[in-house]
Amino acid sequence: MLECWIVGRLDCFKIMFNYNFEKLEIWKLSLRAIKEVKKIVKGFPSDEKYVLVEQIRRAVLSIALNIAEGWGRKTKKDFSRFISNAIGSTLEVIACLKIARDLNYLSENEIGNLDNLLKELYFKLLKFSGYLNK
Repeated sequence: MLECWIVGRLDCFKIMFNYNFEKLEIWKLSLRAIKEVKKIVKGFPSDEKYVLVEQIRRAVLSIALNIAEGWGRKTKKDFSRFISNAIGSTLEVIACLKIARDLNYLSENEIGNLDNLLKELYFKLLKFSGYLNK
């Protein structure tokens, strides 16, 4: 592996390096939520593509991005601020799904698994935020 560092090969760097935020359960849950949202919005009307669909996609992506960006901050207080943003984005996704249900774009059954996932993520984010604010 020493040759990797001497030559500076990127493929060796990928093998040897992991970002620690990837080990967080909240990160893993946020990735699952992204995948579920991507599946669930496929059935939305085309006129919602640039409105509700994009809003849900941006909000769910924001959860993961805030976790990752917060991890890179120097203090718990800074990280906590990003976790608070992730909590807000989680609630935004939940609100968008409720709106989609009320507009008859989704049924309660279609929302069910994703709603449970988002609730789990929400409460784990709250708990993590509490830990950071001690």
